[in-house]
This record gives sequence, C-alpha cells and structure tokens, in this order.
Amino acid sequence: MDKNQNIEERILWVAERLFLEKGFSGTSTTEIAKAVGCNQALIHYYFRTKEKLFWDVFTPKMDHILDYLDTPLQEAGDFFQKIHNVIDFYFSILELDSRLAPFIVNELIMHPTRWSHFRDRFLRDERRSSAYRKFEKAVEDEIDRGTIREIQAIDLLMDIMSLTVSSFIVAPRGYALNECDSDERTKYLQRRKSDVIGLVLNGIKK
Repeated sequence: MDKNQNIEERILWVAERLFLEKGFSGTSTTEIAKAVGCNQALIHYYFRTKEKLFWDVFTPKMDHILDYLDTPLQEAGDFFQKIHNVIDFYFSILELDSRLAPFIVNELIMHPTRWSHFRDRFLRDERRSSAYRKFEKAVEDEIDRGTIREIQAIDLLMDIMSLTVSSFIVAPRGYALNECDSDERTKYLQRRKSDVIGLVLNGIKK
C-alpha cells in the first residue's frame, strides 16, 4: 500500500469514527485532519467536500446492509416469516454498534435532503438495489394473493426501520448502550423485537 492510499484510508477511518460519535454537523474537516495527522488541504484534495467524504465513508456500508437484505428474504418460510426475518436482521445490525441508531435518525431520517439522496442512490439505483427490488416484488406478489393490504414496499420498509431504530433510541437508559446487565439488555431487546414483529405483521394483514 503506497503512502497516498494509506492517508486516504486513514481519513475515511477517522471520518467514520467522528461522524458516528459527533454527527455530520458536529464534525469539521479541520478536526478530521488533526486526528489523521495531515493538513486540511489533503482532505479537500482527496474528497473535495465534507458531504462527499460523508458518502464515501457510508456508501460501502449502505451497500453492505442492502446486499444482506437478500439473506432473510431467501430463508425458508412464507411472506410473514420473511418479514420476521428482516426485522430480526435489522435488530442484529443495530446491536453491533450503539452509535448506529442515533446516527440513522440524525443523519438520514431527520435530514430530508440526505434521506432523498439515500433513497435515490440506493433504493432507486438498479445496480445497487437488487435486494430491495426482490423485497418490492415479494410485497406486490403478496398483495396480489390477497394476504396483505395495499402498501408500498418503501412504506413497509420504513415502518420496519423506524420501529426498529426507535427501540434503541427510546430504550431505558443503558439498555441499548451496553451500560446495563447483559441479560437485562438481551431481555429488553428481545421483548422490543417481538413487539415490533407483532405490530408490523398485524398492521399489514388483510
């Protein structure tokens, strides 16, 4: 690995850590440069703007998450079991890092311009969104069978995501942040996951 590639990858790594910890607005390119040990001009040379740096950091992660949406959809079971699997999948993702849920709310859901960019870049892009297209077709097929009510796939996915994320955002203090007894945390998240699955499935059944 040459020196330039090493600096570029270190900028991405430091930017990811700071964006997750402090948010986009709370992180400056000056702060990133200081943590990397380079001058600010290098960040602008490699990434031009902080917004582009943001997407260069998180685009691979979004791709990864969408790619893995295939896995729960391909598991055995009917449509309702597949939705159960998708919710279980999203809970598993958010449990990996306590910073993810606040990040999703602050930087995507509560940021209309960035959410529109996310939707157009990932859900409407044919190359990136094959997993989402499969999810969309599964919803449409189930509507045609008469087992679920009329609903847009994007609305169903947003219901799943928002209910899942809120389980971590409004959790009793410490429960979703690994600051409490691990058994209690596990029980809380299992209970919330069961509630979310029930709410989503009962909400779409015809």
